[in-house]
Amino acid sequence: MGFDRSITLAGLRAVPLRAAGGVSPKMALGTMPMRPALLLRLEDTSGCYGWGEVWANFPPRANIHKAHILEDVIAPQLKNLTYVDPREVIDTLRAKLSVYFLHIGQQNVFEHILAGLDIALWDLALRSAGLSFVEFTKLAANKANTYATSLNATDLERLIPKHAKMGQKFFKLKIGFEEHGTTHIVKTATDLCPTGARIMVDSNQSWTLDEAKTSLQDLEIYEPLFAEEPLRADADLDEWDRLVRATRVPLAAGENIYGEDNFMSMANIGVQYLQPDVAKWGGISGILNLAKRLPKDVVIWPHFMGTAIGQFASLSLSAALGHSSYCEVDVNANSLRTDLCGDILTIQNGAASLPDAPGLVPPPLEHSLQSFTEKF
Repeated sequence: MGFDRSITLAGLRAVPLRAAGGVSPKMALGTMPMRPALLLRLEDTSGCYGWGEVWANFPPRANIHKAHILEDVIAPQLKNLTYVDPREVIDTLRAKLSVYFLHIGQQNVFEHILAGLDIALWDLALRSAGLSFVEFTKLAANKANTYATSLNATDLERLIPKHAKMGQKFFKLKIGFEEHGTTHIVKTATDLCPTGARIMVDSNQSWTLDEAKTSLQDLEIYEPLFAEEPLRADADLDEWDRLVRATRVPLAAGENIYGEDNFMSMANIGVQYLQPDVAKWGGISGILNLAKRLPKDVVIWPHFMGTAIGQFASLSLSAALGHSSYCEVDVNANSLRTDLCGDILTIQNGAASLPDAPGLVPPPLEHSLQSFTEKF
């Protein structure tokens, strides 16, 4: 699998977005009263284009900060750069700018930018070749498995039956903070689930090792599919290893892990579900590379919470990774997911259809883009 068409880049445009309204997912980190986001648009010398998304959920104006970096630091390095494989551009930027981002103390921001750029490079390459991701990767079907995520405690009775009717079999709950609690919300959600459905829990790095042991042992009776980020992502591997051994609940992590070797370390100590975010680390290229190295008993379930651009990139990854991979889809109202590119994300039988037009992701609708774009 590879591209065979050379592309010369002409320019990059950063597009910070912000949407009000909707429903904020409640979590240990806090709420999201506004939805910030950051898109980027690449164009080649022939006028063909590609869209990507850079992770920018937190802090509230992260999208503005990273937009300035894209246009001030990244864009000048891309002009007239030629590539066939998107990884060539990523490797070039790493070689030229890694010390710069080390110097300013923003190595992970650099990873966010490279991930979003990789999405756009894939989109541009596919669109230039006149191929959809499904056609390029020769997938048997244009669908990706999905699971419902970020259900708020007050919405369980409405949203679990609603998404169960769409064929969803997995429901992830935010726990580890006072409003949602732990045991109560899990019991309530489990009772609402149809036969065969499973609950997962996500405490967003809020527990110590002792708290995680106690909390997960209390939840074992409900047989959650996994517990996401029960410890800090940067906790010692020894702590993760001890927690793996202390509970029957499988562990998941990855949205705050950077680098293939760090993912492999988690896999090798028994973390069974890895959750890289396509807009935060690796993009399409990095996550596909990671998948080739993993033990057979470890699966990738991509993390995602953002706009339709990154959502479809994440869905494409799950489809490419096979039937054992499920992609996260936020259940809460978010116009950047449902309106930015049109109402094109539909879930039936627990799966979402991928775009059949050339490219990786659907382009934003112009009127929606104008409505959501934030000046910077």
